[in-house]
Amino acid sequence: MTDKELYKQAFSALHSSAQISLEAEEMAKIQKKHKTNMAVAAALICAVIIGGSGTAYAADLGGIQQKLSLWLHGKETEVDVTATGNGGYTFSYEENGQIKEMGGGGVSIDESGNETWLYADELAEDMNRYADVYEDENGIVHVYYYDQIIDITNLFDQEGICRILLSHNGEKSYLKVTRDEDGSYPFSQRKVPEDDKELYRDAPVE
Repeated sequence: MTDKELYKQAFSALHSSAQISLEAEEMAKIQKKHKTNMAVAAALICAVIIGGSGTAYAADLGGIQQKLSLWLHGKETEVDVTATGNGGYTFSYEENGQIKEMGGGGVSIDESGNETWLYADELAEDMNRYADVYEDENGIVHVYYYDQIIDITNLFDQEGICRILLSHNGEKSYLKVTRDEDGSYPFSQRKVPEDDKELYRDAPVE
């Protein structure tokens, strides 16, 4: 695998209106609606993914199932992953006494155009690398990034834009969040800042 090889993934959420689009070279163009119930909802991803392995076992429902960890709303959460066929998976987890689900799948595409189905742990790893923006019932806007919970409610400028620098294990990325009139918070997350670097402030972690 070379750095030029691209991975394409597609996710569809069962209980969220969020949408994600991430491009090659770890560029992310993300559209998210407020009041989503999950950290990751729908995604079209082109990014280099570091593969891993997971423990698989036969599920009672007849599929192949794994237990993986996802960062959801600032908490590392154990999820049950069930293969649904044709490279798809269902991610199930418990939150506040309720079982929630989201579905996803994807393929890797090399320079020759050859496609290979991605493993569930590859999908989960890439999902963990991208932030989530959520507005709660009190109007507080949070950014969730791994174990970080960042209140950005008062960080929007007069144009309704918030720019912060995220960091995890020495890896930095630039997050730009826009407050839209319809109450949604589309955002982009990139290795290279979309705007002037000086406009981004260090994230105030709670």
